[in-house]
Amino acid sequence: MRFGISIPFLEHSEFFKVLWGYFTHLKGEDLLLFFGYPLLFAVSVLILKFLVRVRSISEPHIRASLYAIDALLFTVAALWVYRHISDPILKLLFRDLSLSLTAIALAISVYSVSPIGRFWKLLTYLGLLGALAVEFVVIFSENLTLINLLIPLRKALILLALYPITLALVELVQLKRLKRVLRISLTGLFVLIGLLWEFNFIQFDVRAFIGLALIAVATLLFSWFLGGGMTLLEVQLKRLLSPDEEDIEELRTALRQLTFALLVYTYWLAAVYFFNLQPLVEKLKSITLIDTELVRISLYNLLVSLYLFFLLYAFIKLLKKGVKLIFNPQRREEKGASLEVVVYNLGLLLAVAVFLSELGLTWKAILPLAGALGIGLGFGLQTILNNYVSGFILMFSKNVKVGDFVEIPGSAGQFINNNSQTIFGRVEDISVLTTRIKTLDGIDILVPNSTFIGSQIINYTFKSPYVRVRFPFGVAYSSDPKKVKEILLKVAYECPWAKNYYKPPQVWFVEMGDSALIFHLLFWVDIREIWRNTYTTVSHGLFDWVNTNAWYKLKEAGIEIPFPQRDVWFRNSLKVVLEREDGTPLAVFDAPQSPKGNELKNNPSEERKENAPDRK
Repeated sequence: MRFGISIPFLEHSEFFKVLWGYFTHLKGEDLLLFFGYPLLFAVSVLILKFLVRVRSISEPHIRASLYAIDALLFTVAALWVYRHISDPILKLLFRDLSLSLTAIALAISVYSVSPIGRFWKLLTYLGLLGALAVEFVVIFSENLTLINLLIPLRKALILLALYPITLALVELVQLKRLKRVLRISLTGLFVLIGLLWEFNFIQFDVRAFIGLALIAVATLLFSWFLGGGMTLLEVQLKRLLSPDEEDIEELRTALRQLTFALLVYTYWLAAVYFFNLQPLVEKLKSITLIDTELVRISLYNLLVSLYLFFLLYAFIKLLKKGVKLIFNPQRREEKGASLEVVVYNLGLLLAVAVFLSELGLTWKAILPLAGALGIGLGFGLQTILNNYVSGFILMFSKNVKVGDFVEIPGSAGQFINNNSQTIFGRVEDISVLTTRIKTLDGIDILVPNSTFIGSQIINYTFKSPYVRVRFPFGVAYSSDPKKVKEILLKVAYECPWAKNYYKPPQVWFVEMGDSALIFHLLFWVDIREIWRNTYTTVSHGLFDWVNTNAWYKLKEAGIEIPFPQRDVWFRNSLKVVLEREDGTPLAVFDAPQSPKGNELKNNPSEERKENAPDRK
């Protein structure tokens, strides 16, 4: 079926005459496909807008995802329409038409949630429509000079139209640091692709907008996950597994890194398979950094190896927390934390092995290199290797586990006036080189793993968390020992730390000292409660509570807690001279002579009152 309609206005313009003549001689099926596609596309957008308004979809990411999915579906439909159009020129026109409409739909999707200015939005729409108009002029114009100028202009208009969409996608990311990284990387990739396209190193077709739609959908999902998705996941985890805040923060960081790595992989797939960047990949493979008989490392291998290591490292961090959280909260600190350390260190070894393998360094290449460097670096690496091997011994021997309370020689923090010569704290992490111990003062101390292998270590929770503590008390010789024992036992039974159900408390009369009777109060405590007990947040909270309550109860019972007293004897007579401010003598006192010499006591207050001169 042909059309033979004559329009006088078009007959006066040579360009429009050619254009109209072309369309009037096309098949009806081709015209139906060409004009039906944008009509259906516009109807779908209007229906989505109507549904969004009627259903009151307030979540912006859901609205944007609907528009992006619609654009992706019509991009796939454009491939089908493109194959069924028979006229070659109309194929070219339809390709550019479908690309422009898809880009407009993606812009609507992204701009519905991104806080970008009107200038950028206007630049997108005008650039896409201008590029489509230029394509029509290029196809139907007979001026070769004009065509050579318009082809680069069309590419520039498309790039200017698409760049604001890229900026809008970046603005969806909530994290400022990640947003800066994405803005720089995507801008660089955009400029690189644009230059390669302008200089005809790569060519785009309709698949490029499938890649653009894929990038848009992936970025929208990523931004939603960092916002609402992460919050929903944290709520479910807290409800099902009851993790502490530290585990939640580590899970959050690992998920961000893993999803970012997957987003980068999506960008890479879209760039290679939809933007026809295979020549760029081959160019990267041809750039060699190391080229020997045993190993050949290209720039492409290096980039892929770094990416795989980052991806595996993020997955290992997520996996180790997942392994820990599968245990119930009562066994999580003991069993789960130990398994977490094993998974992390073995996973890190696997990540390093994959990195070296992808880089091209096999054992055949590593062993000669290690033999050559072994002699020179042996002594320098001795300490590192010692700590590395000691770390695995600790993990598998279970002599020191994550969650154990240990005491080792060393300073625990001079800056905070902790003058103790020992370090007491909880083992928080066992890495390949060091063990991290957190003290009760909140200080993290990194101890080389070899210290736990070659030195004596006190492990308070090796087999059982229950330990017996003792508190010395001195009372006056006039005190009744039975009454003292009764009072101290009462203190033990009232102490919130005492585990009297485990073993009953005891009071020992251990010594008759120089000026006091010495008793020891002994009871059992759970050493883990010193860390998490709600009664205290300082290292000596237990001792402070026991000593304070014992002092009050002994005082209420009339039991005196003596303090040391000393008598000072002078062999010769003692003379005291009082002087005025100008140095002239005011008075002279001679102490009376005694057979044992002159005597001054520590508490001569009464004696001073009796012998003091009248100052009136």
